[in-house]
Amino acid sequence: MYQGIFVDAAEADKHFAELMSSKGRYGLRVEFQKPDEMMTLAKEILSSQPDLVALNYRLNNNRKKRPSNYKAGALAQQLRDSVMESVSKDFPIILVSSQDDIKAFFDNVTAHNLFDRCFSKEELELGNGGLHSEELLSLVKGYKHLIKNWNQPERWSIFLGITGQERLRISYQAIRELDKLKAPHQVARDILRYVIDRPGLLLDKENLLAELGVAETGKDVDALLEILRQEKVLYTGIFSEGWTRWWSHRLDRWGEKLCNEALGNLTAKQRTSCLNKKLGLKLSPAKSRWQGHTNALFAFACVSCHQPTEEEFSVAVYDPLPLPYTFAQSKYICWKCVETGEFEEKGFELDESEEFIVDKIQNGEFRK
Repeated sequence: MYQGIFVDAAEADKHFAELMSSKGRYGLRVEFQKPDEMMTLAKEILSSQPDLVALNYRLNNNRKKRPSNYKAGALAQQLRDSVMESVSKDFPIILVSSQDDIKAFFDNVTAHNLFDRCFSKEELELGNGGLHSEELLSLVKGYKHLIKNWNQPERWSIFLGITGQERLRISYQAIRELDKLKAPHQVARDILRYVIDRPGLLLDKENLLAELGVAETGKDVDALLEILRQEKVLYTGIFSEGWTRWWSHRLDRWGEKLCNEALGNLTAKQRTSCLNKKLGLKLSPAKSRWQGHTNALFAFACVSCHQPTEEEFSVAVYDPLPLPYTFAQSKYICWKCVETGEFEEKGFELDESEEFIVDKIQNGEFRK
């Protein structure tokens, strides 16, 4: 069984260690530990060779002899620096704290690269611990996979689980940059951030259904996903146990072969008609939130409402930092979310280059 450590000064939050744990021979058992003076605690953690470390944002205690008053970022930096000398000792570090502290963390841009994932305690309390425990176990297994294959040639392809001619198909210069990184936690960070979290090489369920033109609430969606699994469109590389994704290029190839036409050239109504006819399903076509019909050329999912949207009726989200990998797609918001303003409630900011179109949408000029 894998071993993890959860560091938090609050004894009352000890139960979060159990919420992050998973059962089974190859499960993850997370133990609770109170903070100590930072260098002392760092040495204790490193000497125990954990498979995962979870940190509360504020690591304060009131010990008389060795009081501590520092934040998780400082300890995480010390741990990351210490393992740079030995690849085999690297491990995932996550942040587990209150929603307010998570917000404070995101305001500190310099600390973002230190943590693999952030989870709020409120989210874990609401019953999502089971889902997140799967993600944490996937992080642990992913790091083991990185370490095991670190010295292999073209290790990026081993990490992503592709071989042969397919490797040549997606061997972008950008993806090969992963092999230039110096530590497993750097590779894990970039795969999670730009491959798992961003549509591009892979698709999440929302973007998968958008490209298929299928309504998520319709019938036979699960049956369709099972067919895609059998057709090996499902991603099975690193971190796939925690985050379900599908290969974008495999979906394109499968869809074109099935429908004798690139899916992107077909409307949602035409795509689902083909899928239903060829696969014997009863899928429902997705409806455009802006146009109000199914004769829409969906390209991706809106990051605000998560519904399929057309490139023609979408605007770009402002990214404060440029994407380091060309295969990672930018984020887009549908015109409907711009019209209603609901994207602002989700914390998104529109790119200034879209200001002219945004003004017209919000002034109702495209509805006249």
